[in-house]
Amino acid sequence: MKTNISILLFFALSFATSHLSAQTDTVINGKRYKMIEEKNDTVVKTVTVTKKKKHIAPIDSTFILKNKKLNYYNNWLTVGGGFNQNLTYRRKIGFAGGLDFNFHLKQHYFQLGTMITGERFGFYDNYEFHLGYGKRFEDKDIHFAGFIGVSYSTGYTKNDSVYTNPFNEPGIYVQLEGIKKVTYDVGAGFALFVDGNQEQAIFGAKFIVYFSGAYRGKKYNDGKNVD
Repeated sequence: MKTNISILLFFALSFATSHLSAQTDTVINGKRYKMIEEKNDTVVKTVTVTKKKKHIAPIDSTFILKNKKLNYYNNWLTVGGGFNQNLTYRRKIGFAGGLDFNFHLKQHYFQLGTMITGERFGFYDNYEFHLGYGKRFEDKDIHFAGFIGVSYSTGYTKNDSVYTNPFNEPGIYVQLEGIKKVTYDVGAGFALFVDGNQEQAIFGAKFIVYFSGAYRGKKYNDGKNVD
């Protein structure tokens, strides 16, 4: 168990030490937009000092893509199912299902979600809730996001062949997701997750569908500007 928790902590810390910021890429007017750096050269005692400042898009930024008005910062929902492997009890591969609501506060992204796992679909022994902070990359064709945070798990472990030992444990979790978009705000892909606490450590993968709240209506209607 200590080995499993150590592995989980390693991945969690590796993720946390990466540059966690808000959205890093998107598409505006059909072209990829990237945050750029501004150079401000100041000469002090014949020594040039370069100051770099990132351009951060305003919270209410919108752009046009195929006559659709879309929000730069937007919330999204994912839901899906897949498999899990319990690293602590070495059970056979089981079912995992979950739902995540991903939202932003100013330029920062957070994830609030829940997950159920068990030996098979319809038979669950672990119910997990999590809240995390993350980073997002998005353009017109793909979406990637990663989150790390705290979790709370409740359920039962086996006593011989029967699930009779209850547990309630706080823990940590890491989740990564990749989406191939069908439209800018709808798509499908996969999520990888790891969750660990004092009772058990679990990892797995889910097939997920993606729904974004980026859409804000059409820019033009019958050839006329609807603004």
